[in-house]
Amino acid sequence: MVIELCLLLMYFGANRFIFDAYQNSLLDEALQGINQAAELEADSFNQRLRAVDQLAAVMAVSHEAFFASLPAPTATAATSTSTSGMAGCSRPMPDGFLQQHANGAWFTPVDNGGASVYYASHTPMTVATLAKAWCSESLDVQLKAMVEHNDLVTQAYLNTRDDMNRIYPFMADAAGQYGPDLHMQDYNFYYLADAEHNPQRQPVWTGVYLDPAGQGWMASVVAPVYQGDRLEGVSGLDITIDSFVSNVLQGEHRWNGGRFLVDAEGMILAMPPEIESLLQLQELKSHVYQSAIDGTVEKPEAFNLLKSGDAEVRLRMGELLASPEREGNLDNLVLDSRQYLLNAQLVEETGWRLITVVDRQALLAPMAHLKDISQRAGFIAIVLMAVFYLLFFLYLEWKSRRLAEQVSQPMKKLSQWSQSLGANPDNERFESVGIAEIDQLYLDVNRMSSHLEEKTRLLVDSQMREQITRRETEQLEEMAATDRLSGLYNRHKLDQLLLLESERAMRSGDTFCVILMDIDHFKTINDNFGHTTGDHAIVETALFLQQSVRKVDYVGRWGGEEFMILCPMTELAGGLLLAESLRSAIAGQQFTEVGQLTASFGVASWDHKESIKTLIQRADEGLYAAKDAGRNHVGCTQEIALESEAGISSDLGLDDSSGTGPSSGRVRMRTPG
Repeated sequence: MVIELCLLLMYFGANRFIFDAYQNSLLDEALQGINQAAELEADSFNQRLRAVDQLAAVMAVSHEAFFASLPAPTATAATSTSTSGMAGCSRPMPDGFLQQHANGAWFTPVDNGGASVYYASHTPMTVATLAKAWCSESLDVQLKAMVEHNDLVTQAYLNTRDDMNRIYPFMADAAGQYGPDLHMQDYNFYYLADAEHNPQRQPVWTGVYLDPAGQGWMASVVAPVYQGDRLEGVSGLDITIDSFVSNVLQGEHRWNGGRFLVDAEGMILAMPPEIESLLQLQELKSHVYQSAIDGTVEKPEAFNLLKSGDAEVRLRMGELLASPEREGNLDNLVLDSRQYLLNAQLVEETGWRLITVVDRQALLAPMAHLKDISQRAGFIAIVLMAVFYLLFFLYLEWKSRRLAEQVSQPMKKLSQWSQSLGANPDNERFESVGIAEIDQLYLDVNRMSSHLEEKTRLLVDSQMREQITRRETEQLEEMAATDRLSGLYNRHKLDQLLLLESERAMRSGDTFCVILMDIDHFKTINDNFGHTTGDHAIVETALFLQQSVRKVDYVGRWGGEEFMILCPMTELAGGLLLAESLRSAIAGQQFTEVGQLTASFGVASWDHKESIKTLIQRADEGLYAAKDAGRNHVGCTQEIALESEAGISSDLGLDDSSGTGPSSGRVRMRTPG
């Protein structure tokens, strides 16, 4: 039975090892597969955006040619509708081509299958402006082709420096939608292309904004249109959020996954419904325009993952977006108590990130199912083994009873007594049966039983007292030596260790170091975060110190936020090196609730001629020297021996020539007095 139990344990242990190995392998392969698929998607999306970029550049070249064909502008009022002889105009301008809206803006009232034109009310309607509006009709074929032959593009337009907007598809009430005055320079789809923001004169992408033309939330690629050094206007192509979702992000994803777009600042650009549910955000695709949009309206901060109310999302997405690599992976993001795998791919054309999300539990579901089947098989084997041994023991019991019936009654009675020996505190007394040999045996057994009962009682009482005494002693020793909050040695225990170490050093002729450490600005932590957070910071610091020192060193809590490290058989230089290493490591450590902390250190080595009290006083003086130097320093009031200058002093950045501290680094030295 023991062998079979061992085999069962080996079975369950091997299963666990194998399934853990398979699970890790599956995760690695899944991450690679997710990464490859996401990379293909990102490359495809990047190519599509690059194609839109190129379309915008081509459109800008065409628009530059259009402006070059226009005659020099004049201030003559528009009293004639004749445009004959003007470059870029294939036919005379019809009457009523532009009408003035009740709000003062000018617009095209009739849809001729091309783009619509809008002129702000503050723009003087001269012959030049009127001719520009009419002659720009030659651009409609290209604007229309941009929209109808690219499934991403929703609108194509030309915005001019004098606040004219020619946009396709046609807007029936452009003046009512835009309002009386549309200042192009107030919108990101214009000023991001000007000389200040785009000196290279290349197509640039905007972030997500609310379209004043009434198409809802979108992003644009805009290209400047220059005549010499003069910015005449901006050519633009719009892509709505709905277009991003339906053409790029929408699709079937395995393992309850999905993809969404974020920019370099962590703002969600577009996400499908499954990501909306995951992040508990509703994507902005449409908008009810109750008034004209008079400036760039960007997405609310609720869509910025780096400003999320979920600390886990802020931290993990910050790590993902901070990666300088083209791609990044996260194998564990917890949202609503479920774990997710994330992959981020850089869209090089825009600097955006295409992020893929996969449900870790759904990914591992087949493995979990197989593991469950394997465990059930093991439990079934246990049940079958238990049934077998139950029947086997029942058989042995029946067999033993048959054998017992064949033994004489006195021997059977004696056997029963021996079986119950020790289990029954009131052992049976055997009576004479009239057989001399058995009667003598019964007499001896009765005597032995009486002695055994007494000895057993005394032994049990003695063992119980001993166990109680040992437990009480161990508890008292532990309480006397351990700080309750941090789990480190307390001050009483440190005093004992200092005394023992000084006696050992006196015998061996060695020395030892004492390092006092104090958490900087600890009162500020308690004031800002509360004493509970302060206690957590002390516990984390204690654990960090235990993991960072040598095995021979002793770490204890000296009091409050102050700790002591006792370094046996350590010279002053070694103690300074250890203190500086701890200082640097703590400054770079991220603590759970308070973020980064710094600490100040005081170091002193023991002199055989001084007392423990003097040694601690010198370490304390070093600590105050570190605080006087601005905190986050290592202080010491002793001088390092000259023979160590070439080695240790240079490592620490000390300047022994002045005796006042380092020329670089964070160790502060000063001589006594």
